[in-house]
Amino acid sequence: MSFLAPYFLFAAAAIVIPIAIHLWNKRQGKTVKVGSLRWLEASASNRWSSIKLTNFWLLVLRCLILILLAVALAQPVWEHQAQKQKEAKAIVIGEELLYTSALKPIKPTIDSLLQRGYSLHSYTPDFKQLSQEEWQQISNRTQDSLVNSNYNYWGLLPALAAKYKLPQDSVLLFTSDQQQYFAGTRPESISQHIQWIPVATDKSITWLQAAIQIKPDSLLLILGHSSREGTHYSKFKTAASAQTIALPRNQQLQLKHQQDSLEAIISGSSNKVKIRTSALQVAIFTDEAQQPEVQYLKAALQAISNYTGFPFQFKADTTQADWVFWLRKDELPESIAQQVNNGLNIWVQPGQKPQPVTTHITGIGSTTIKVHQLSQLQPQQQNQLWATANGEPVLYSDNYGKGKIYTFRSGFAPAWSELGQSAQLPEMLLPLLLPQPQPTYNYSAVDDQQLLPAKTIKAATIPKLNTAQIPLLKWFVLAAFILFLIERIIANRRSNL
Repeated sequence: MSFLAPYFLFAAAAIVIPIAIHLWNKRQGKTVKVGSLRWLEASASNRWSSIKLTNFWLLVLRCLILILLAVALAQPVWEHQAQKQKEAKAIVIGEELLYTSALKPIKPTIDSLLQRGYSLHSYTPDFKQLSQEEWQQISNRTQDSLVNSNYNYWGLLPALAAKYKLPQDSVLLFTSDQQQYFAGTRPESISQHIQWIPVATDKSITWLQAAIQIKPDSLLLILGHSSREGTHYSKFKTAASAQTIALPRNQQLQLKHQQDSLEAIISGSSNKVKIRTSALQVAIFTDEAQQPEVQYLKAALQAISNYTGFPFQFKADTTQADWVFWLRKDELPESIAQQVNNGLNIWVQPGQKPQPVTTHITGIGSTTIKVHQLSQLQPQQQNQLWATANGEPVLYSDNYGKGKIYTFRSGFAPAWSELGQSAQLPEMLLPLLLPQPQPTYNYSAVDDQQLLPAKTIKAATIPKLNTAQIPLLKWFVLAAFILFLIERIIANRRSNL
C-alpha cells in the first residue's frame, strides 16, 4: 500500500486532542457535609495527584477515528503488479532431422536438455510441441521416414523470434544444412538467446535428368547426382532396349519404357522423363547494350550440345521455339508471353538499373563465382534457383501453365559476373534446358557463414509492467464512519449511567 498525498498523515497527530480532553475532563463529585465532618477544616487537594484515564476503550475508538481520517486524506492506494512472464526454454528441430538417422548425433544433447526442463518443438510454422511419449517413439526409430518438407527455414526465423522474444529465453535450433531448406534472402540478424546449430546430413540421390534418342537403337542418358559436395551430371550411352545399367557406387539403374517416356528406378526412388528426339529450338533477342552477353550464352549452350550430343538450333523467331532468351531492356511482348502457357520457356535478362555488389553465388560443388552487379528488381513470389551468399535471388522462376519465365538479375559478361568465364555455366544451365517433371533435387550443403545470419542482436527489453493502483479512500472513510457510530453508542450509554 502507498499514499498519493502522504503529507496528510501528519493529521494523525490530532489524536492528542481526545487524549488531552480525557486527562483534563475529570468530573468533580459534589461534596456533601454530613454529621460532625462539617466541623472539620477542609484540606487542599492536589488535582494532579488524582489524574487517571477513564473510559479507556472509548479513548481508543476516538483516536482510531482520527487516524483513519488522516489516512483517508493521504489517499491510500493498493498497488498490484502484473505477474512477470517466465523464461521459456525450448528445443526446436527440423523434421528432416527428427525422422532420419541424422538425429543420432544430437540425440544425447536433446535428452540432456529435456531433463533440464526444455520443451521440444518441430521447426514448422506452428512450432508443434512434441510430448515425451512422441519423443521416445521418434528417437527409438530404426528406419528413416520419407520427409517432404517444403518449409523455408530462413522464412520461419522471424516467427520463432516472435514466439520467444524475452531476453531470458533460451532456444536451441537444430536444422539440416542442405541448400533445399533455404530460399529467399537470408535474415540479417538473429537474437542472442536463439542458438542455431546446423547439422551436417550425409545424404545423396541419383536421378535421371534427361533421355535423348541419338540413334534409333541407342539412348543417351543424363544422370544427376546430388550430395553434400554439390550437384553434378554424368552421361551414359545405352541400347534403347536396355533394362538395367550398372552405375558407380554399386548402384543399379532400372529402366522401364512407356511409349515416348522412360522411367528410371535408382535405389528405390523413381522418376520419369520424356525421351527427346528432336533438336532444342532456341531464339535469342538482344539489344545493343547486351550484345556482348550473346557470345557467352551461345558458348555455354554449345558446350551442353557437345557434351550431350543433343543438337541446339538457333532461330530468329519464336515459331516452334522451346526456349526464348530475352536480353533486352524493354518489356517482354505480350505475344511472346502468352506462349508460356503452351510450354514455352523464357529467360528474361533486363540488364538495366545495375547495382554494384560484392558477393558470389555457389556453382557446382563448393566453388564460388563472383557477382559484380545485380539489376534492381524486387521479386514478389519466386522459385529461387541461384542466390548470392546472403540468399538474395539471382535467378528465379515463375510458373505459367506448361512453361516458365526465368528472371536473371545479373549477366554473363565480366562487367556483371564471372559466370561467362566459368566452366561451370554449362552444367548450371543443363537442368534448366533439359528439365525433369519432378522438383529439382539439391542435397548440397550450405556453408555456416552463408547459412547463419551475419549478426547477433540482443532481444528487445520488455517494457516494465504497469502497476495497477486500487484506491482505498472510500474503505477508510467507511471504517471511520462505522467506528464513529460505535463511539456514539458507547458514549450515550455511559452518559445515561
